[in-house]
Amino acid sequence: MNVLSKESFLPFFFICHVNFHKAPDTITSEATLGIKRPQSPRNNHSARLTLLVYRTFNNPTMKLAALWALLPLAAAAGVVPPENEGVNWAVLVAGSSGWFNYRHQSDICHAYQIMHDRGIPDERIIVMMYDDIARSLQNPYPGEIFNHPEGKDVYAGVPKDYTGSEVTPELFLAVLQGNEQAVQGMGTGKVVKSGPNDRIFVNLDDHGAPGLFAFPYGELMADDFAAAVTSMHEAQKYKEIMIYIEACESGSMFEDLYPPSLKAYGLSASSPSESSWATYCDNPYGVCLGDEFSVNWMEDTEANDPNTETLKTQFENTERLTLGSQVMQWGDLSIDAQVVATFFGPTSSAPKTYSTKRTQESSIPVQDVPLVMLERKLKSATSELDKKTKAKEIAALKERREFVHKTMKNIALSVTGDEKLTEEMMVKKNTKITNWSCYNPVVHAFSENCFNLGQSTYALTTVHTLLHLCEAGYSSSDIINSMKSVCYFPTIENAF
Repeated sequence: MNVLSKESFLPFFFICHVNFHKAPDTITSEATLGIKRPQSPRNNHSARLTLLVYRTFNNPTMKLAALWALLPLAAAAGVVPPENEGVNWAVLVAGSSGWFNYRHQSDICHAYQIMHDRGIPDERIIVMMYDDIARSLQNPYPGEIFNHPEGKDVYAGVPKDYTGSEVTPELFLAVLQGNEQAVQGMGTGKVVKSGPNDRIFVNLDDHGAPGLFAFPYGELMADDFAAAVTSMHEAQKYKEIMIYIEACESGSMFEDLYPPSLKAYGLSASSPSESSWATYCDNPYGVCLGDEFSVNWMEDTEANDPNTETLKTQFENTERLTLGSQVMQWGDLSIDAQVVATFFGPTSSAPKTYSTKRTQESSIPVQDVPLVMLERKLKSATSELDKKTKAKEIAALKERREFVHKTMKNIALSVTGDEKLTEEMMVKKNTKITNWSCYNPVVHAFSENCFNLGQSTYALTTVHTLLHLCEAGYSSSDIINSMKSVCYFPTIENAF
């Protein structure tokens, strides 16, 4: 359906508004408005239309009716910001490393291509990723990364602003807040230099757990992230900020932390208490090419005109297409009335669609990806040696996972001294985080002393137990002392 654009609607609104509140005998004259009474239309269709407009906007009653008729059409078009509304910034972060986590860097590279194609210049797009996938010895297409089975290489041209060990939560927060001093001597040194009229898009893509987003070495805690955004808002470093998070339990990165007054709007791949899903897992690579939520919002962006599709429509489309988890909105929901171009850039390109469609069968809960991929390799193995090798890898992976559960149970039991209570705490349930002063240091201690949460990603599935301990009133010092007693081994890096 064609609707009136902002440009076509406003002149009519202006004419109505200028004259309607005046008494009939003081209505602005035709000469004042520069209107000439049209000649008899006869058979001239253009003249007929001109006369109709003239009669409509020189009659107060008809003028009001016309205004009310136009308002729904204007609203349907979405809110388009004025051209002098500042500039766009994008901060794109893949927080993982390792071949099994292919999809995170693939998602972020794809996101870069969208921002770049929509007109945001590279100097205002900042990319953080470990950058170990494109050149991996396991990559059948060296130097290339794909986010869709029939898609193009999304790695080409991606700026590598911060890579390897530079990809940390501390550096991310410094970049986001424009702290140039904190990034001196690292990467490209790019930071967000935004002002009060600018809009910022943040895309985080990795594993997660209640209230945390994992980095290769370190954890970004939800309250620290929200505090940084709050500080930026107080310093007038943005007009609006939009945050999309792809991670398990990513809803917990927003819950109760973003009041509408912050002018922050977000989407999470999942609710605060569920896994997100990987997708495009049926391919020769032996990995999943993307994450369900991420490929849905990106493919929706590519298939529609960013100048007409609203953020609300994008959310609704993404929510409908994401089958494995509950996509959720957070923050200032009034922002979703704006068009996608408000944050992604205004340049329109030919709509891009794919013939290969995702299916439930091609998607996997993210914590199961390493195991499922190994099981598929075992099934397709042709030689006895290869079968034995893959069977041993699967057995070792399951053994490490069992050790993760046993370790967490022993920590909780050491704290509570109650077997039944410990078993209850080991069961995942939706518990809001209120005791951040306990939870934050406990999570970091677990990652430092027991399992590196950025590398031993399966351990993230047990972190809710630490949350339950904190919310039950146990002290962080008691929990950490128990960890140090139970985790007598070197910190484990490969419990995925």
